[in-house]
Amino acid sequence: MTDVPDVIALQLGLPGTQELIIVLLIFVLLTAPVVVAAGLAIRYFRRSSDDGTDERIAELEREVDELRKQQSSADSDAADDRRDRTDDGSHG
Repeated sequence: MTDVPDVIALQLGLPGTQELIIVLLIFVLLTAPVVVAAGLAIRYFRRSSDDGTDERIAELEREVDELRKQQSSADSDAADDRRDRTDDGSHG
């Protein structure tokens, strides 16, 4: 006759091990779809928000360059006016 083993495969010597493994499997099976859906949602929203960001940054950089040019030309005009007034005052 054949010998039947005393220990069943998932028992591992502790009472309730089978139940704990089943509870963990149920937990994984129920949480995995939620985690995957959340990951896909985060990825989608990050990708969709990044599309316009690069264009907007480039546009803002152009505006800053234009404003700096305007400011530097205004500063040089003001310096020329001050120099002209100083030169006019020193000759008189």
